[in-house]
This record gives sequence, structure tokens and C-alpha cells, in this order.
Amino acid sequence: MEVDEYVEGLTGEEIINDVLDLIQAKLRGDCNLRETDAYMGGYDGKITIRLNLHGLDTEKIETEIKIAAPVDDPEQKTVDAEVAIPLEPRLNVVRERSGQDVPTLAKDDEGRVVVKKRHYARKQAFGGATGDVLTD
Repeated sequence: MEVDEYVEGLTGEEIINDVLDLIQAKLRGDCNLRETDAYMGGYDGKITIRLNLHGLDTEKIETEIKIAAPVDDPEQKTVDAEVAIPLEPRLNVVRERSGQDVPTLAKDDEGRVVVKKRHYARKQAFGGATGDVLTD
């Protein structure tokens, strides 16, 4: 018998997995990044990450990651995308949207309360989560 309404705080790993999932969904929605496209000159770019981590206090993370070196290419295409991640207070919704296990309370064979992980089938997200903004 499972007990409802059990929620654990998000771990750093769960936050990383969710952010990567949202970025992947946004990039997969760009028509310049199909599996059939090939860019012989490679690619370069910059990823800027700004996260507000809500706990007892709000911690801010701001970092910039530069990718590869620019290549001179007259046929260069640019992918500019912004993924806005709204605060989701229902932490298990965050786990579900990125295909992660959800902790739940259950009773074992001896009647003791134990934490188990429940897994939901991952939803196919086309275009990312609600609140995403794509800029040209």
C-alpha cells in the first residue's frame, strides 16, 4: 500500500538532468539540427546558464560555456534558442517531465515505511516545456 503526498527536495543531479532534458527538447525542435543535416565545418557557440535554486535561501548559478572555435563559413546557419525554466513548486512534476524516478513512501512486507522510486513513462516533448521562448 503506497502513501501519497511524499516529496523529497530535488538533488543537484536531478536538476542537471531536467535542465539537460529541456535544452535537448529545444534543440531537437530546431529545423537546422535534423539528423539528415551535416555541417562539415563543425560548430561553435556559447551556452549561458542562469539558475535560481530555491531552498532555505535562494542560491544563484551563472556560468557561460564556450564551445569549440569559430570556423569561417559563408553558409553558416545560426541556432539561437532560449529555454526559460519557470519555478515548478511540485517537485515530482520536475522529475516526471524529465523521465526521472519519483520517490514514494510504501510499506514493505513487514509493514515498515520505506522510500521507493516510481518511474513514469517519459512524455515526448516537442518544442520543450511551457514557458520556453525561441528567439531568432
